Amino acid sequence: MFSEINPQLISNLEKLGLTENEAKAYVGLVSLREATAREVHELTNVPRAKIYEILKVLAKKGFLEVRQGTPTFFRAVDPKQVIGKIKDEFLNCTTATLDQLNELSYELPKTSLVWCIQSEWGIKNRIREILSEAKEDLIIFSSNPAYLQEFEAELQKLQKTCRLIFIADDVDRFKSLPFEFREVTQEFKDSINNIVIDGTQYNEELFIIADGKESIGVHSAGNKREAVVIRLPVVCYLQKMIYSKVIEPGFVKKDL
Repeated sequence: MFSEINPQLISNLEKLGLTENEAKAYVGLVSLREATAREVHELTNVPRAKIYEILKVLAKKGFLEVRQGTPTFFRAVDPKQVIGKIKDEFLNCTTATLDQLNELSYELPKTSLVWCIQSEWGIKNRIREILSEAKEDLIIFSSNPAYLQEFEAELQKLQKTCRLIFIADDVDRFKSLPFEFREVTQEFKDSINNIVIDGTQYNEELFIIADGKESIGVHSAGNKREAVVIRLPVVCYLQKMIYSKVIEPGFVKKDL
């Protein structure tokens, strides 16, 4: 039965633009080489009332060929050709969409200075954007070595053009990274490790202040990760002041 076919394959085809039933029907035909609609239905469990329409749609997309007769037979087009077609269409679509988006230019009366990001990809993309735009200095606090390590390459390049100050909750855990870290006070560690709001535990994993004008704080909220981006110089100034006050006395502060 169809359950023996890798469900991840169906999921991947859905990501490429097929519906679940279209993906099942195409995979079923690839398995059978050629078959009637009834045989595809029996193998894949795609509803019998829908199978003819689904096969018709796949034929229009160029994913299968039809041999008219009684009964009508269907044959899957070579997967290499089908995936190549999808890839070409996708690349053409993304290029055209990007060009069209770049042409948009609307004047808004004002824009928000605080943004919340809740997708993992969005958070990392925003961090890299902030790092790429930094010109003068960066203050980086981290309590998660593995997460900071993801941006090691970008930070190493920035050392040549910007002043970087690294602060950690426990410098011993960051020895694998090629940066000199300063450690925060125990009081500060306790404060960031015991944040509970409405029953949800919050832990600050990464905090970056760029050029004293923009900051991003990444924290875990329960089992999710969120980030808050602030583009307000006065707030960033206050954030810099906080971090200048929480470094252990044994670590030279200099000027943050």
